[in-house]
Amino acid sequence: MIYLSDRNFRIWAYTVSHYSLLLRSPLLLPDEDGYSDRYSYNIDLEFWAVEYISIPTSISSIALKEINFTDLPEELIGVKQVGENKIFEITSGSRKYYIIAAGCLIGKNRWEREDRIFNANLNLEHDEILRTF
Repeated sequence: MIYLSDRNFRIWAYTVSHYSLLLRSPLLLPDEDGYSDRYSYNIDLEFWAVEYISIPTSISSIALKEINFTDLPEELIGVKQVGENKIFEITSGSRKYYIIAAGCLIGKNRWEREDRIFNANLNLEHDEILRTF
């Protein structure tokens, strides 16, 4: 398993020109219901060189892992590996969703409702990098 979270994530941004996808679990402000230290930061799942996306716009309680091109699920039969692309499987409840991309970075930040994605390459600067692969 690459990453587990019981937080809610949303498609925060997709930049067609840079093939970049950002899934974010947004922070809560101190005056918002449900606020705690655990929700005092955003969690970003940043994918680059995205070739395929099959996820809903909002998803909760996720398990993210990489799967092999040799073990393709039925909906991806016929997909060929291009370059260094990887298949990321996101499980939420009993549902599975897929993203094919060159890599993924998982990071934490405390940007209050700021996208910070409209720069040259979606190069977000995170307060902490949890994982890159």
